[in-house]
Amino acid sequence: MENALFANVKKLYDHELYECVIPAASLMNTLLQNDQNVATAEMKYQVMLYLSSANYIERNFRLASKQLESAIRMRKTLVRQKNTSTYLSAIESSYAQFADVELRYRLAICFKELAEPTLAISMMQTVPSKMRTPKMNMLLARLQHHVRSKTEAIAAYKEVLSECPLSLSSIESLLELGMEGSDVNSLVFNAGNVEWLSTWIKGQAQMFGYKHLEAAKTFQQLNDTTPFRQNEYLLIQIGKCLYYYGNFVQAEHYLGMAAMVNPLNMSALCPLAVAYELNGKNDTQHEKLLDQITNRPDLVRAPSADYWFLHAQQFYKEEKFERSLIFSERSLTIDPRHIENMLLRGKLFVALERHQEAIEAFRTSQSLAPYRFEIYKGLSHCYGSLKRHKDAQNICAMAVRNFRTSPRSYTMFGRTILFYSTHPKAKKSARKFVEKSLEIDNSYLPAVALMAEIYRYDGATKEAILLLKKQVIMYPHAKLYAMLGDLLSQEKELGKALHYYYLALSLDPNCVKALQSINALNKTARSITTSSHINITTTSTATANMTANSSSSSVSNSASTTSRHPEPPSSSMSSSSLPANQPSGTGIGNSGATMTTPCGTPNHEWLLDCEETSHQDDALEMSSSPPVPQEDASDTFSEPFWQDVDGEMAN
Repeated sequence: MENALFANVKKLYDHELYECVIPAASLMNTLLQNDQNVATAEMKYQVMLYLSSANYIERNFRLASKQLESAIRMRKTLVRQKNTSTYLSAIESSYAQFADVELRYRLAICFKELAEPTLAISMMQTVPSKMRTPKMNMLLARLQHHVRSKTEAIAAYKEVLSECPLSLSSIESLLELGMEGSDVNSLVFNAGNVEWLSTWIKGQAQMFGYKHLEAAKTFQQLNDTTPFRQNEYLLIQIGKCLYYYGNFVQAEHYLGMAAMVNPLNMSALCPLAVAYELNGKNDTQHEKLLDQITNRPDLVRAPSADYWFLHAQQFYKEEKFERSLIFSERSLTIDPRHIENMLLRGKLFVALERHQEAIEAFRTSQSLAPYRFEIYKGLSHCYGSLKRHKDAQNICAMAVRNFRTSPRSYTMFGRTILFYSTHPKAKKSARKFVEKSLEIDNSYLPAVALMAEIYRYDGATKEAILLLKKQVIMYPHAKLYAMLGDLLSQEKELGKALHYYYLALSLDPNCVKALQSINALNKTARSITTSSHINITTTSTATANMTANSSSSSVSNSASTTSRHPEPPSSSMSSSSLPANQPSGTGIGNSGATMTTPCGTPNHEWLLDCEETSHQDDALEMSSSPPVPQEDASDTFSEPFWQDVDGEMAN
């Protein structure tokens, strides 16, 4: 009976009926344990191999790990016995997956799937380095990369490239770990005549080296000059680099093209969903993305981290933050290294005013993807909200040192020292950093807005108006129009101010700043009209009394008195209509009371709180001013704060 059962188990396995192998092999294994007279070590070992392999293929990893451990121990016992080498050689030549190194590789995979990376690394290290195949080195590299064993991970990736120089994932990982592009290029010299590979490596090195715009141009060169034009992976690389740089409109264009080529590529769909939200796309675009994944039964049955992230992003856009956080947690449970999800988690905590948890989320993201500017911006915002200004200064300085070719870092730095520094030279230094930002990109909207504010603080309102007018001619934006309206209100040009407020509403009907300012103008006009009516009534009463008292006077004198009656003031809104006690720019140009910063300058609503963007097509999010920090000598900017970085800029 045992021979017939064994032959049928072998036949099931050979025909790849693995779900049928599991119960049959289990019965056979129990029979051999209960009847030692018919059991042989070789038969026990082979049945265990069939059983463990079937469970592994069926993804029963916990059960497979125990059975693979048993199979490895049984093989050690067989190796020590005489006359078993021929048997082992025969079975391993028939089934390559039953070799000792393959069994250890599969056991490491089981540990990895069971979230036991340390056990997986230990198992792979039991395989001699000379016997490791490229897939084993790749697994070991990934495991060590994820547990942050940098040196060991680099060594393993190098082993992969030595045999497979076109392993683009290994190239990307080496550059992410900080290896120089020239060093990586020297590892792929045996790739043959692959001219484009050095350009690919250059682009990846620029991307991980914080030079995102340069990286996008490098990949664009590949797209334009090679037969790989419109390849989905190349389009994703271009889109991601633009996305990291902050040019979300162009990023949406390339990521959208990649999604059209392959609608199932999650590497394109996840950043594309964020770009839709930042560019103010309507819900239809998001629904199309969700439909692409919810209509896939495989994803619904076994949701991936990307699946849950896209749902979390949709709820974040709808401002359902608590629900979004639930889906974000599900995504992180599947993939704790999902960068987009970790950044979303930080933004969710910020929206829920849980700043300490947001800091932890951003810090974790920084350890995994220090080349993402959103991390530094989020940390700066959180530290500012918690009045930890020294920490905010360190983050801003780090951002400037890392993102030397990005206008975003200089603008964030300038804003921070302008609004949180008590040093008398703060405004001058802030202006220098904003000018540097505009040198890099003279159409960068947050830098233009900040420069206009600096002009206003210096009393150069006309220069601020000219700067904004020049900007909106080329790159119209609702909040820049609203800023123009505020500045013109300060100059008492209320008619022009109203014109720009309505231009702001034409671009964004929900522009809160424009709506509040128009309401303020209307209230002012009504108050002026009421005051005028009161003056008219008082004057008329006095005139009537004068006429009654002088009834005995001559007709000519009466006419003369009447001709001197004051005319009612015009109800039109002009600069002369302002009440004497109405300060310019308060209640008209601004939606509320003006705040004062530590450096003695009024604050304004343009402050960038969330997404900063580049070029005319990008969304510019502005929010109310941060709370004024308390004067605390222990937590204010030290004098060398910007001076050190200022010196580095000159070098």
